[in-house]
Amino acid sequence: NMIPGFDTYNTNNLRLWRSLPAEEFNFDDFNESRYAEAIEARRRAEDLSAVLYPNDDKWEGKLLRLRQQYFFVCASLQDLLREFIRKPNRDWNELPAKVAVQMNDTH
Repeated sequence: NMIPGFDTYNTNNLRLWRSLPAEEFNFDDFNESRYAEAIEARRRAEDLSAVLYPNDDKWEGKLLRLRQQYFFVCASLQDLLREFIRKPNRDWNELPAKVAVQMNDTH
């Protein structure tokens, strides 16, 4: 989604990400009556982007926050590079002049 800047003609992309599992459902676990395990990968993937800024007073919160930061930065940079190389005959030397990255982590 293009978001116009304040009092300028520039626009920026607002990227909203959702984490999904590589495998939607584990049929082997389900067929063995391990129902919770059958959806474990989906639950873990969705936990990554479901609620942001976990309390990081404890180790588990620190680890989740680190995983979230990695996920969102990685997804954003992949999207940025995908858009950059989509134009034919794009020279990689143009990247610094054409692209600016600002990542915000506010809580």
